[in-house]
Amino acid sequence: MVDERTEGVMIDLHCHILPEVDDGAASLDEALGMSRFCVQDGITHVVATPHCHPFTRLLRSDILPHVTRLNDELARAHVPLTVLPGSEVQVADTVAYRSGFEAGLYCHLGDGRAFTLLEFPWKDELYPADAPELVSWLHRQGMTPILAHPERHRYFEENPERLRALVEAGAWPQVTVDSLLGNHGPAPQSFGEKLLRSYSESVLATDAHNLRRCSGLSAGYVWVQERLGPQRANQLRARAELVLSALVGHA
Repeated sequence: MVDERTEGVMIDLHCHILPEVDDGAASLDEALGMSRFCVQDGITHVVATPHCHPFTRLLRSDILPHVTRLNDELARAHVPLTVLPGSEVQVADTVAYRSGFEAGLYCHLGDGRAFTLLEFPWKDELYPADAPELVSWLHRQGMTPILAHPERHRYFEENPERLRALVEAGAWPQVTVDSLLGNHGPAPQSFGEKLLRSYSESVLATDAHNLRRCSGLSAGYVWVQERLGPQRANQLRARAELVLSALVGHA
């Protein structure tokens, strides 16, 4: 059952909305513009997921103050959007990741211990061979990893058993709306559809970075409804609401 606090809401689990911290919103004005777009799209909650990788290593202590400031600015601007903390943590070295996890360095979704957003490196040779073991380890810590945009990783498309191993270990694939709309090219579009058909664990998100890369969630749910049917669209909404229920329950 979905928590009653999540009725009539829509959450974006992956969004680079924090201004001037990574390759997302370049200014407060752009962040407010993205926020207004989200509200018009029907989104009520956004998880801010700035990068945490070797080039932009944003940790929990960095992120929380930025989230507080953006929520304050949204209140001043009368924009009815709630921004929750989080991050997109890239994993190339699972030993280093575990060390950072145990030290409490990372900002998980909602700053809680239920869900975390993981990104794997874009290059095949940097993909950690023991990634499924890391997913299993996270599950033993009570955490469900959500995999950022696997439909855009060529090595998952070319070797789908890699992704299947992660899902079987307990990870959820996060498919990006822009991929389904064809904005990342034909391969992510077709593979994204295949993932939605293959994995009931999938969730939708925008991975929005700016006003030019900000298609919203509604278009994704419409796309799914038209191609995969209303039942599949409702399943995706329900799964996102389940995550939100855990995040607001923690808050």
